Amino acid sequence: MWEQIRSNQIRSTILVAGMGLLLLLVGYFLGLYFFGSGIGGLIIALVVWGVMSLVAFFRGNNILLALSRAKKISRDDHPRLYNVVEEMKIASGLEKMPDIYIIDDPSLNAFATGRDPNRAAVAITSGLLQKLNRDQL
Repeated sequence: MWEQIRSNQIRSTILVAGMGLLLLLVGYFLGLYFFGSGIGGLIIALVVWGVMSLVAFFRGNNILLALSRAKKISRDDHPRLYNVVEEMKIASGLEKMPDIYIIDDPSLNAFATGRDPNRAAVAITSGLLQKLNRDQL
């Protein structure tokens, strides 16, 4: 499991760096085209990359949840789901209970988001809740 986590971290780093380099390359050529100098395009691309990275780091989880139209739930809304997530929290040793969201979608899907355990969230589609039993959840 730890090897898979490390592999995912390396792949994510490569992906972010690759996208940044692509943005810089596009910025350079746009700078050449519009300003006659690639430096102006590189500076604009760096600023755009910086802003995008900061937004993704600090608000990325909220953006993802909003785009998926996820609705935050409490223990009273779905006690079975809340209990399953609570058991997983205890088993994993997390200090804070992740926020739980439901996405009104018949497909079978779920994801976790958050930049650290204190800002963690779990989102589950309504289709997953309808089709799976407690053990499968």
